[in-house]
Amino acid sequence: MVDDLAIYIHFLYCKSRCPYCDFFRALHPKVFDEEALVARYLEEIKRFAELCGKRKVKSVFFGGGTPSLLSACAVERVLEGIAGHFEIKSGAEISLEANPNTFEKEKFLDFRRAGVNRLSLGVQTLEPAGLKFLGRTHSLDEALEAMALGASAFDKFSIDLIYARPEQTWEAWQKELDLALTFGLKHISLYELSIEEGTVFYKKNIKPLNEEDAARLYEQTVFYLRSKGFERYEVSNFALDEKNRSEHNLTYWQGGDYIGIGEGAHGRLKTHGKIYATVDGEIKEEVSALERAEELLFMGLRLNEGVAAERFFEVCGVELFDFLNSEALKRLEKLNLV
Repeated sequence: MVDDLAIYIHFLYCKSRCPYCDFFRALHPKVFDEEALVARYLEEIKRFAELCGKRKVKSVFFGGGTPSLLSACAVERVLEGIAGHFEIKSGAEISLEANPNTFEKEKFLDFRRAGVNRLSLGVQTLEPAGLKFLGRTHSLDEALEAMALGASAFDKFSIDLIYARPEQTWEAWQKELDLALTFGLKHISLYELSIEEGTVFYKKNIKPLNEEDAARLYEQTVFYLRSKGFERYEVSNFALDEKNRSEHNLTYWQGGDYIGIGEGAHGRLKTHGKIYATVDGEIKEEVSALERAEELLFMGLRLNEGVAAERFFEVCGVELFDFLNSEALKRLEKLNLV
């Protein structure tokens, strides 16, 4: 059985560099050739269609970077290109990441008309001091306005928040969560602040909340959101019910097929009985069964439901318990215990 396909569209640019971000690639140029970028997207889409045929597509995700810097017209053309080479399923999830200060009301509505039905808004914090610390270029008022528009304009709407900031308390964090929930959220992504090498925070030797306090804050958050009806279905993601989960991200966590379009985008594609890694719109190399098994375990264990034995066999072609037993034996051999 061939999996339905997920397609990730990568937009490289941001308006500014956030001090905590290790995904940053380039500042958005003042003179930007959107037409050339869309042409590249469309060429890569065509190339993948030639490789794997007219597959059914269950989700498209515009990420980055800050893809809300694209015009709605560009987004629409990309979706039309996908529809021309693949079969976009009825009700497919079409997501777009946005920052609160990269839009105006009409642009949000234009994105909706272009086919976007899920918005993921990078709010990061609902505390003015937190916005300044995280180097965000939007204000609290802009965040609240964007949340109101996002909640009203899109069928599925989510925000990102960052916790475990230096000296952050549960009381302050709870106020942020309470404010966020007043917008009728049905999905929320919460990420622990980590200081990665190469970031501005790393160079400044910024220290996040210590591990013990961060773990306690996370546990309190899980219990609190559960009391509000949210299920933690993945380590960093909470939804009111199954239909509000991120369909696209579940593809990654469950070992599904996905292709990445755009500079730096990667994917995993099963075709002609083999699994391939894709990078920059090209098939790069075959992924071994062992590599895919390790990836699926690593990603799947982020989910509350874990890794289903049947799904593991579908993706990897080996029984889950046989794989686990063989790996355990190898570890014991390395320790000279067998």
